[in-house]
Amino acid sequence: MKSNLRIFVILVIVTVFTFLLWKMQEGTNGDLSSEATTNFAIADTSLVTKIFIAGTNGESVLLERRSDTRFWTLNGKHLARKDATDLLLKTFARAEVKGAVPELKRSTVIRNLSGSGKKVEIYLGDDKLDKTWYIGTATPSHTGTYMLLETPEEGKSQEPFIVHLEGFVGFLSTRFFTNETEWRYTGVFDFPGRTLAEVKITDHESPSKSYSIKSTVDGEISLFNASGASVDFTDTLRIQDKFLRFRKVHFETFNNHLSQSKEDSIRLSLPCFTYEVSGFDGRSAHFDLFWKLPGTGMGGPDDNNHDGEHMYGLTADGELVLVQRYVFDPLMEPLFSK
Repeated sequence: MKSNLRIFVILVIVTVFTFLLWKMQEGTNGDLSSEATTNFAIADTSLVTKIFIAGTNGESVLLERRSDTRFWTLNGKHLARKDATDLLLKTFARAEVKGAVPELKRSTVIRNLSGSGKKVEIYLGDDKLDKTWYIGTATPSHTGTYMLLETPEEGKSQEPFIVHLEGFVGFLSTRFFTNETEWRYTGVFDFPGRTLAEVKITDHESPSKSYSIKSTVDGEISLFNASGASVDFTDTLRIQDKFLRFRKVHFETFNNHLSQSKEDSIRLSLPCFTYEVSGFDGRSAHFDLFWKLPGTGMGGPDDNNHDGEHMYGLTADGELVLVQRYVFDPLMEPLFSK
């Protein structure tokens, strides 16, 4: 019994010691009295017009809000991923200080912020700089992020803090990446709601299986064959399902893993499918699909000795991208048997 009691006491002591050490590392001490150095959040993120993110590796991205679209621009030349910009805005709105950095770790945290941290400039209204975040590494428990605040009024704070989002377990630094390719919007077709007007599918390998589907503003669907003649159909749900699949389609990545010579060879070849999609608002999109030779992925080749997981796509801007078969296979299924 004495032996068991001794073990129990030791376990209690170790548990208490571990808890106290964790609380010290998470910043239960330090000065939290200055609102000017702890007010990281943006009260109204709808006022954010520009975000600049710079890393110590020399990479940087500039995100700018546009009034004519729900997408932000990336470095003045591309569309940015909406999911990623939305995540930044949510982070700006909900960021709050969890605790101060313990005195023993303060100099190390500041040194790391200067040496490997990211700088995030947040502009409001008429591109007026409102706040600058300096974002460092995660805390040992990965439940907070070391950060430092700078404002035009107060200058750069000398005190770093542990910042988190209430209700979120994790760290924030990965949201602020600086690779331009990772930020780029991967949408092929984007016609939300009832904005999709027409879809034209050209099957270059079996031209007779080509077709087009048109919709009225009220949602009435019409089907046309390769010659442009109207086709009667009874399976309305099947035609509608095919049509609506084109409202939102994305490719996988801009990184196609091809040499320039192989890219040129694909560009000069005949695509297997061409998609031409247009909306009632006058927007249109064009996309070519090319078969990919079998790779080493889990999917293996299909019955026609094509890669079972991926294909290549050529955007309207002339960029050769990688697409996933499970996204495009339903779009390639023929509506006609001959």
